[in-house]
Amino acid sequence: MAQEATDTAPVSVRTDAPRASRPRRSFPWAIAPSATPADVAAARRRWYAGATFGLLWQSLLVIALWTDGRPLAEHVLGSVTLLVVYAAYLGVPELMWRRGLPSRVGIVTAFAALCGLTLLSIGPIAVWSWLLVASLTGFIALRMWVAGLGIAVIVAAQLAVSAVVGWDAATDSGLLFAPLVTVSVGLSMVFFGRQRDAEDQLDVANDELTRLAVVEERARFSRDLHDVLGHSLTVVTMKSELAARLVDLDPDRAKAEIADIERLSREALQGLRQAVGGYREADLDAELVAACAAFRAAGVEASVPDDGAAAARDVRSLFAWVLREGVTNVLRHAAATHARVTITRTALTVEDDGTGASGDVRAGGGIGGNGLLGLRERAEAVGAVISTGTSDLGGFLLRVQRGRR
Repeated sequence: MAQEATDTAPVSVRTDAPRASRPRRSFPWAIAPSATPADVAAARRRWYAGATFGLLWQSLLVIALWTDGRPLAEHVLGSVTLLVVYAAYLGVPELMWRRGLPSRVGIVTAFAALCGLTLLSIGPIAVWSWLLVASLTGFIALRMWVAGLGIAVIVAAQLAVSAVVGWDAATDSGLLFAPLVTVSVGLSMVFFGRQRDAEDQLDVANDELTRLAVVEERARFSRDLHDVLGHSLTVVTMKSELAARLVDLDPDRAKAEIADIERLSREALQGLRQAVGGYREADLDAELVAACAAFRAAGVEASVPDDGAAAARDVRSLFAWVLREGVTNVLRHAAATHARVTITRTALTVEDDGTGASGDVRAGGGIGGNGLLGLRERAEAVGAVISTGTSDLGGFLLRVQRGRR
């Protein structure tokens, strides 16, 4: 008997799925590590749209420049200087693209020096252009003290200009309001930047969870195939060799062995179909583990069952899909701090204390474009119903329940 016929060593599994790694910071547009060029282009467009809108407020500075009673040549020189500053403001983020913190600080410092030169061409009102420096400072900081120090330096420079001008004159011209506005804008940008940083970290965590899920699913499918086919094919090989030897010596026994080979082959084929069917279904226990990890990565305090044993076997796949959709809605749309998942034999509920139903949910958006519409189709296939409403936590509620049979 050939040695390879009895070799049932487990199938090896490659675990070289792409590993998500912490990307170098990409402010002012934060993107996921798996972002496509189209995603990057869309993020850039969002930045330029928002930055251009922010520059509209600088029109007040331009108006003040042209109405201060100075000669026309000085107005033109000041306007050209401001145009250079505004162009640099739009272009600075490109220079910061995927650079480390020291490089970004250096680039913003150079931009701040450029803004400081506007004092020479337009005078004390130039302090209002320094709001742009505060805006960028809020984005570049991964640490609060870096942003705080940058904003404090800007405010100190503005107060120094007011002191040189004279406190009474600065009060009359509104220059003393500039530090207050700078602090407000700077802190707002710091908050927004940290929020985008948290979103980026969540994207990294989701990418890593996806990678690990792929690796685990490969290992599970490999084990299933080995369990289903390994023993059966070994026995089929042995019986085939035996039948070949018995064809001339004992034809009736050979026929019996061949019939047994056919039976074993059919059983192996049925087992393979079952394994493939399970591979295509969502796993409730795996989704519960993924939900816990996703909530933890997003900083959402959540109550999630340890496993899906409470659910009836014929609805576990549906519950897994509903859980995945519900968790995605909480993380992407709800802005929640608390969430709760409950499972009974015939029902699963996902609740949060966030902002309620989002437009995407009402419209049926969600994972893979299916959303609630896709979930309702899955639910109808097993006699279940999808419902939404307001949770007693104060946010959105997603529930699936199978009717009595």
